Amino acid sequence: MKKNSKTLMLILFLLGIFMGAMDTGIASPARTVIASTFNISTSASVWMITVYTLAYAVSMPITGKLSDRYGKKKVYIICIAIFGIGSLLCGLSDVVGSYEFLIFARIIEALGAGGIMPIATAYIGESFPIEKRGTALGLVGAVYGIATVLGPSLGSGILDIFGSNKWGLLFLINVPISIAIVLIALFNKDESIVKPKAKMDITGSVVLSLLILSLMYSITNLNFANLLDSFKSKDVYPFLIAFLILIPIFIIVERKAVDPVLNLKFFKDKDIVLTLIVSFIVGCAMMSLIFIPQFGANVLRLNEGSGGYLVTWMAIFTGLASPIGGKLIDKFSAKFVLTVGFLTTIIGCLILSLITAKTCDHISLYIGLIALGLGMGFTMGTPLNYLIQAYVKKEEATTGQSTVSLIRSIGVAISPNLLVNFLSDAGKELPNKLMKVLPPLNIPGINLAEGTGNMSTNMSHTFQNASVNNIVDVVKEFISSMIHNMQPMLQHELTGKLPPNMSVNTFINNFTNNYLNEIDKSKSIIESTFQQTLNNGFAHLFLFVAVFALVALVLTQFLSSKRLKALKHDKDKSQV
Repeated sequence: MKKNSKTLMLILFLLGIFMGAMDTGIASPARTVIASTFNISTSASVWMITVYTLAYAVSMPITGKLSDRYGKKKVYIICIAIFGIGSLLCGLSDVVGSYEFLIFARIIEALGAGGIMPIATAYIGESFPIEKRGTALGLVGAVYGIATVLGPSLGSGILDIFGSNKWGLLFLINVPISIAIVLIALFNKDESIVKPKAKMDITGSVVLSLLILSLMYSITNLNFANLLDSFKSKDVYPFLIAFLILIPIFIIVERKAVDPVLNLKFFKDKDIVLTLIVSFIVGCAMMSLIFIPQFGANVLRLNEGSGGYLVTWMAIFTGLASPIGGKLIDKFSAKFVLTVGFLTTIIGCLILSLITAKTCDHISLYIGLIALGLGMGFTMGTPLNYLIQAYVKKEEATTGQSTVSLIRSIGVAISPNLLVNFLSDAGKELPNKLMKVLPPLNIPGINLAEGTGNMSTNMSHTFQNASVNNIVDVVKEFISSMIHNMQPMLQHELTGKLPPNMSVNTFINNFTNNYLNEIDKSKSIIESTFQQTLNNGFAHLFLFVAVFALVALVLTQFLSSKRLKALKHDKDKSQV
C-alpha cells in the first residue's frame, strides 16, 4: 500500500475510533429523556444500554476473526456501514414512537460498533514497526480519551440547543461521519488479501455468541448485595447453567474446527492468560469512573448533577497519559508502563479513600483524580493492546485484540453491580445516623428510632438518592410525614393535656413548624453527617478498587520480559 493511501487509512481508522467512543457517551444524557418520551420505568430504560453491551460483546470476537480472514479494511467498512444504519434507525426512533424499535436499532448499532475498535487498533498497531508501535497505540488511546470527554458534553449541548424532544439527533450525528468513512475508504486503494483456504467456523461463531450472551445477561442481572438470592432469579440461573453447558461444547467444536473463531491455544499461553486477567481487572476499575461525579459533588457540596466536570478533569489526564505511555513502551516496555499505571492508580485510590473521603479536602480530591486519571491512561488500553499483538501471530492480531476487549467488557459488566453495594450500605445507615443528630422531640408519643424503622421504601430511596445540598429538605419532609402519620395517636395522647383555648391540631401544627425551624438551625451538622456517612461508602469503594489494582500489579510482574525482548529482536532482524 502506498504511503499516502496508508496515511489516509490510518486517519479513517482513528476517525472510526473517535466516532465509536463518542457515541458511548453522547447518548448518556438522554437516557432519562428517552424514558420520559416512551413513558417507561428506569429499569426498562437501562435496556437500551444493556442490549448494546450484549450485542457489542457478541460482535467483537466474530468481526475480529472475519477481519483476520478477509482483510481489516473490508470488514471495517462493513462494520462502519452497519453502525451507521443502526445510528440512523436509532435517530428515527423518536419519529416512529416505539421503544422496541429503538432497542432493535441499538442492537444493529452495537453489532457494527463491536468491530470498529478492535479492527482499528490491530490495523494501526501492525502499520508501525515494533519500536514505534507503542507510540502508535498511544495515539489510539489519546483519541479514545478525547472522544470520551467530548461525548457527554456534546450530548448535553445538543439537547440544550435543540430541545430534549430532539434526542434522535444524538444518534443521527454518526450518519454523515459513517458515510464519509465508507466512501473515502472505498475509493482508496485496497489492501492485498490472501483468500482463506479453510471455511469460516460458523458453528463455533454461533456457540460463542450464545456463550457470551448467557454469561453477560446473567452477570448484568446479578445483585451483589443479595448474591445468593439473586442466583435464584429466572434471569440469572438458567443463563448461568446454559453458560456452563456451552463451555465444553464450545471447546469440542473449536478443537475440531480447521480455522477456529477463537484460538483455544490463547488460554494455554501464560502471558496471554495474564494479559486477559489484567484486562478484566482494568475493565472493573474503569467503571469506578461512573461514581466520580457523585463523590466529587458530595465532597465539594455541589448541586446534584454538577459533578460531571470532574470526570472531564480526570479524563484530560487520561488522554495525556495514553500517548506518553505509548512512548514509554517503545523506550522501556509495556510491563513497565502497566507497573507505573497500577501504582499510580493505587496511590490515587488511597488518596481518595483515606484522605479525601475522611476530610473532604478539596486539594486531595484533585490530586487523587489526577493520579487516578494518569493510572487509567497508562493501563486502560495501550499496553494491553501492545502485549496481545506481541504475543499472538500477526494473522490472529484482530482476534487477539477482540478477545482482550471481550474480557475487559465482562469486567465492565460486573463492576457496577459490585461497587454500588458500598454506596447502598452507606445509604441504609443514613436515616438512623441523621436522626441521632436532630434536635430532641419533646412531645409525647414520638420516637424517632421507631419512625425510621417504619420508613416507607420510597422514603428510604429518597434518603439514599439525596445530595448534601438537599438533605435538610429531605429530613424535613420525613419528619413532617412521620408526625402526620402519628396524628391519630397524638390526638389520643394529648386530649385533655392542652390549654382550653388550644386544639390538638393547632398544637401539632405549631409544634411541627417550630421543630422544622430547629432543623434549619441544625443544617450544618445534618449536612456534615450526611456527607461523612456517604463518604464512608466511597472510602470502601476506592479501597476495593485499590486492592483490584494491587492484584493486577502483582500479576503484571509475572509477564515475561525476556519474551517481549526476544520478539522485538526477532522482528527487528526481519526488517533488516
